[in-house]
Amino acid sequence: MAEEPVGARAMCVWLGTLASWRPAFIKQLVLRYRTTANVLGRPPAEIAAFAAGHPARARSGTKRGEREREQAETASDAGSFEAVLREGPVACLGRAERRPAGDLVVAWSDALYPDQLRDLGDPPLCLFVRGGADAATARARLSAIVDAPLVAVVGTRTPSPYGEEMARVVAGDLARAGLVVVSGMAMGIDAIAQTAAVDAAAPVDPATVAVLGCGADVVYPRSNAALYARVAAGGLIVSEFAWGVPARRWRFPARNRVMAALGRAVVLVEGRERSGARITAEFGAELGRDVLCVPGEAGRGLSEAPNRLLRDGARVCESAKDVLLAIAVDDSGPGGATGVADLPTLPALVLDHGGAAVRDVLHELTAASLTIDQLAGRCKLPVAKVAAAVSDLEVEGLARRVEGGRYRLLRG
Repeated sequence: MAEEPVGARAMCVWLGTLASWRPAFIKQLVLRYRTTANVLGRPPAEIAAFAAGHPARARSGTKRGEREREQAETASDAGSFEAVLREGPVACLGRAERRPAGDLVVAWSDALYPDQLRDLGDPPLCLFVRGGADAATARARLSAIVDAPLVAVVGTRTPSPYGEEMARVVAGDLARAGLVVVSGMAMGIDAIAQTAAVDAAAPVDPATVAVLGCGADVVYPRSNAALYARVAAGGLIVSEFAWGVPARRWRFPARNRVMAALGRAVVLVEGRERSGARITAEFGAELGRDVLCVPGEAGRGLSEAPNRLLRDGARVCESAKDVLLAIAVDDSGPGGATGVADLPTLPALVLDHGGAAVRDVLHELTAASLTIDQLAGRCKLPVAKVAAAVSDLEVEGLARRVEGGRYRLLRG
């Protein structure tokens, strides 16, 4: 007898939960079935057969203690993976949704899923989200970050006093300017940046988004328990890993790609050559995000990653102003760049409500008068979103409809 069709939401949550326990599981599925949509259309029994034919790779450390720990973690994760596999999509979805107020499960197939993450070749098939006292607040905050200007601020877990001060000032000023600070709530730069964003009394809600390398209901590290509570109350905590999933070494690089995808830019404040913060910056560059680095003192270990990226073409970040300039202006190529003076200043209303779509439309209109369809093509955005952005610009007196259904930028 053929299997009953399973809804896309249930499949997303089931597959996302499975991926919480096995590295690169979704990437393997997408390679096999070519697209995420194709993966979701396969029968659960076929997914189970695929999983059996593609077992997880063994993970082992280089030292005896590390090997024993890795082997124990691998065995535990494998047991959890098999349990979810047997549970199936419908039961998995029901269990995931039985949560306290303020906790959400958002599937790749849901309208609420952040568009930025679709830029990833292996986007999380579901997000586990915590934020505010009730589900309505969490939904409103998640909806707000789709078009809001987000910037990831990352760096070493053991910063110098200079790194601490730069992270505090840059993140705090970004939040006060109406941008949302994204980080990983790790010790060091992450925690400093997110504390600064929460302290800033920012004009946006949420002021900060924490992307975790464990379940969104797991406080890790425990030393950040107070910060976790503040972000959970006044911001958003997001994870692609299911409720209760513990921190594992392999989950942090996966977390880093989500941070990079969410932001319009990545700011690196101190880090060694082989640091997780550098991985986040490199993910950002691959996704076409702006990468900025706080320059460090020559010869110091904590300056290795930022100074290397600066040599490779990253932008210098000496203040929040550098970030604001970077995400508002794109280079026009070898022939020159569009200057900040050539762009009209975006009013606060436009920045708060139009976000990335308004900025992209505004940039395209600096070069030529274009129709809605032409703008949608150039910005790679839905027509409805472009139309709303153009409407915002018209309301603010920054653009006007002209002959042929085109829109022209009004320069003040």
